[in-house]
Amino acid sequence: MRQRNVFGQPGAHVQQPERQARIHRHGSMIFLGQILVLGSVPIFDLGQNRAPPLFVIISLSIAIATTWSLGYQRLTYTLAGVSSIACGWTLFFRPVKSGAPSAPLLIFLVVMLFCSYLCIRQAYKAGVASAQRIYCGVASFVMLGMVFAGIHCLVHACGLGEYQLPLEFEGIRNVRWVDFIWFSYATLTTAGYSDLVPVGSFSLTVSTFEGLCGILLPATLIARIASLPASK
Repeated sequence: MRQRNVFGQPGAHVQQPERQARIHRHGSMIFLGQILVLGSVPIFDLGQNRAPPLFVIISLSIAIATTWSLGYQRLTYTLAGVSSIACGWTLFFRPVKSGAPSAPLLIFLVVMLFCSYLCIRQAYKAGVASAQRIYCGVASFVMLGMVFAGIHCLVHACGLGEYQLPLEFEGIRNVRWVDFIWFSYATLTTAGYSDLVPVGSFSLTVSTFEGLCGILLPATLIARIASLPASK
């Protein structure tokens, strides 16, 4: 039976573990949501220079749903409201100028940064089941790839740095939005194969930080899991 306080209502110390238990079971859904975003990239790739609005909306929706799954309801409402206003204003009222970063891109970066931070925090938090810790850690790794892809795109759009294609593609096509995604994951996973080459201090600095995150995040997560006592 639940413990009750003097007013006959269930105690807060009983409800909190039950709420945390529900949150901890959402790790697999969070991970599958990020895989869905990454797997939908070829579907939306029609050779555009900018990311399709529908892809941005789907990515934001899954990121916001992830925030809600982790138990941050108030933050979820805030992110959903800001994303809806920014995307609606940009798509229907204000045309995007060529060479300038769009509002959905900026909102995408903010929301994905919040979401990846919350997933990393959940993965390192004490009292989380091992399976859910791994799911949240892997999901945050996938989200970091999308975050850095947006940062690379922002650096390129603002003219702070350049990303050049190989010589055999010169004059055939321009840099597309999917190039930043593949370049981001090639750098994050330290695989190294990509069609883009960063040129300039800003683009090289962002690539360096992404490579460091690709090494440090899995290493520290494995160390965190190994340092925890075995649960029943």
